Amino acid sequence: MYPYHQNTQPAFRNALRARETAEPSLAELAADQRLLALLHLAMEETREREARFRWLAEHYPVFEPSQNILNAMALDEQKNHKRLQEIYYTVTKRRPESISPEDAPSTLEELDPETALEELLLSEMDQVNFYRNFLLAVPEGQLRDLFFEILTDKQNHVSGLTYLYSKYF
Repeated sequence: MYPYHQNTQPAFRNALRARETAEPSLAELAADQRLLALLHLAMEETREREARFRWLAEHYPVFEPSQNILNAMALDEQKNHKRLQEIYYTVTKRRPESISPEDAPSTLEELDPETALEELLLSEMDQVNFYRNFLLAVPEGQLRDLFFEILTDKQNHVSGLTYLYSKYF
């Protein structure tokens, strides 16, 4: 009935083959200094976000009824930091240097609760795009699965923070 659908299958198969051959190997990823720098940045930012989620939960009485949501997001960030360390090790075969969550910089101390929550929401929205680009940059398999898990957590955080913002402000 629709003649333009008849030839889509062979073209789709060729597109897959072309994409598979264009994907970088682990050796190429290990040699990419920009990628490694971005992984380090991502690890530092996960520690910072973990500290920010904990700060929101502990220091703003307005969020006391929702502490379990914020603490769950902090635990997600802790898990994501371990995933990023695993990715770094898979690519380079070296353990990355890491900072503790207590040493992570946090600037929420001077902000009112609404501004702090809004800034965290906007930064999580930026992180969704950041991790989507990572997801598209790595080959199929274990690395892509790890980035997908982190990306999914970020999307869930955006939903949760949007809920909290609408609930309290």
